[in-house]
Amino acid sequence: MEFRHDNIVKNLEELQKEFPRLTKDYAINSLLTLWTRHDYSMFTVMEKEFGTDKAVKLYADIWRFRTKLEWEDIMNLIGKKSGDKLTIKELGDVIVTSFAEYGNPVAVKEFTDDRMTLRCYDCPYTTQVIWKMLSHEDGLTYNKKIQHACNQAIFDTFLELGGLADEWIFNFPSQLCMTNQYCEFTFLRMAFDK
Repeated sequence: MEFRHDNIVKNLEELQKEFPRLTKDYAINSLLTLWTRHDYSMFTVMEKEFGTDKAVKLYADIWRFRTKLEWEDIMNLIGKKSGDKLTIKELGDVIVTSFAEYGNPVAVKEFTDDRMTLRCYDCPYTTQVIWKMLSHEDGLTYNKKIQHACNQAIFDTFLELGGLADEWIFNFPSQLCMTNQYCEFTFLRMAFDK
């Protein structure tokens, strides 16, 4: 096989000719599984090398950096430029768009001038891979270590990049990986004396 398309979809189409099992559904599942295993391996190695506290901090820093890398693409998808200041509603659009790319169905459940709450009812990273790869106890232990720091890093970075960090704060009161119900992401407007 001598080809190079600089495009994973085109490469997979070529590879399907020799490996018919590489359907699009199979490829999507494989990419998710490989990515999740890589993420789990990365954290596990960092934890062995540096201890849990340092590994959690580094893990959050990785997600903060990754969020910055994807920002321009997400902004383009919602019709904005990467330096634009967003409204909190537009930030909700960013979150819904970003999480959809990972197969996570996120929706705005509450929206007022002072509060926005989003919910996510599935996270294939957890439900499709982690819960099948690890025992229930090990999965809970792993998620207790990483999920809060990871999501705090992502959403704080979204607030910063959207120009809203001095007006809004993020809270993460419910985690699907802990309750098997949903993740809840809440943004509250800061109250200042006038």
